Amino acid sequence: MVPLRPLGPGEILGGALTALRRYGGRLLGALLLGQLGALLGTLLLISAAAGAAALASPTRTADSRAFVHALVPATALFLLVGWALAGALAAALLRPAVLGRRVTALGLLRAALPRTPAVLGAHLLGLLAAAGPAGAALAAGLPPLAVLPLAPVALWLGVLFALAPTAAGYEALGPVAALRRSAGLVRGAWWRTLGVTVPAGALAVGAAYALQQWFGILGALLAPALLLTFPS
Repeated sequence: MVPLRPLGPGEILGGALTALRRYGGRLLGALLLGQLGALLGTLLLISAAAGAAALASPTRTADSRAFVHALVPATALFLLVGWALAGALAAALLRPAVLGRRVTALGLLRAALPRTPAVLGAHLLGLLAAAGPAGAALAAGLPPLAVLPLAPVALWLGVLFALAPTAAGYEALGPVAALRRSAGLVRGAWWRTLGVTVPAGALAVGAAYALQQWFGILGALLAPALLLTFPS
């Protein structure tokens, strides 16, 4: 039951932990299935790109260079897809979690995949808005200390657009509309939003570290999934 009043940070974090306890296995299962598909696609992309480059210049050195050149963008693409899929899955889980309905990993994945591109767009636009000015200043050659005054602006924008990926996934909005929706939701509640996102991130980091320590390789596979899904 969701109270018809603004929720406090403790209630929000408690609700997230309850949802993770009830649906965490299916959520992580859906994410791992999606990541497996993305990994297979990434390997095919690397193989095709390296093979095409090797045909153009068939030497051992060229083969190695082509493999590296294909590996870097393909790995970045894989990480971006996993990041966006995690946000889309978290958004897809909201309706059944609030209503107490049963879900399956495949059902979550089917609901999340169509919204993954929009969630990725919202993620990237929010990141660009928050970190873009500082990144441009560093690229222009300014020393890090000169860029330091931009840190409060980056933090303010990061929190302002923190809800954009969830809005893109849950409300079926485009990336720009999701940023506007996040800004509207956070306006007047910036400190409360910060008070939820920071502890959520800290809990996710601590839990992910514990998983890696306790379960070894399996924990290392599950930890990124937890880091990506719990704050959302």
